Amino acid sequence: MYKELESNFFLLVKSNKEKAFQLVFDAYWETLYKQALKKIHSNDLAQDLVQEVFICLWDKIDLLDAEKSVLAYLYAILRNKVLKVYEKDEVSLRYAINVTAKESTAHIHSQNILLEKELKRIIDLEIERIPPRMKEIYILKKEDDLSIKEIADNLSLSEQTIKNQLQSAYTRLRMRVKDYDSSLALLAIFIAKHL
Repeated sequence: MYKELESNFFLLVKSNKEKAFQLVFDAYWETLYKQALKKIHSNDLAQDLVQEVFICLWDKIDLLDAEKSVLAYLYAILRNKVLKVYEKDEVSLRYAINVTAKESTAHIHSQNILLEKELKRIIDLEIERIPPRMKEIYILKKEDDLSIKEIADNLSLSEQTIKNQLQSAYTRLRMRVKDYDSSLALLAIFIAKHL
């Protein structure tokens, strides 16, 4: 199916660029969106990234190599855009750490507040990215302060499933902050217990 679609695409590009673009857009938008959502875990951001991918396709449509797969090209653009999202998060965190590291010891309290806010932002972003069911369980535990048994009863799931989902959520959150300095890691532990 894709092979025929792609060969039609390259034939159409020469005669009707708009129609060729629409053909690929209609065929691949949902596939790319699902891939972006799997990586980003944010509907709005996933949609934005896919739109950017198609803007890149439009800009380069005349330069595409007919020997290559259009879908592979679109996946490559999407992968790069996803990586840039993660790089941007890391850069802003590293900037916050560097700025606070230069402050005098008289401002340690202020530094801790800034680090705590930055870490909370990172954790909140990661919570937004976790799968919906895992997020629901995590929120019921952390924000509504329900017991594992209460969550299991409310969602008609086994207690073991709830434990597994919570463990996965905690692991994801720990992985998100583990690359940063030890003061953030310690704050992460403190905040995770008190969220």
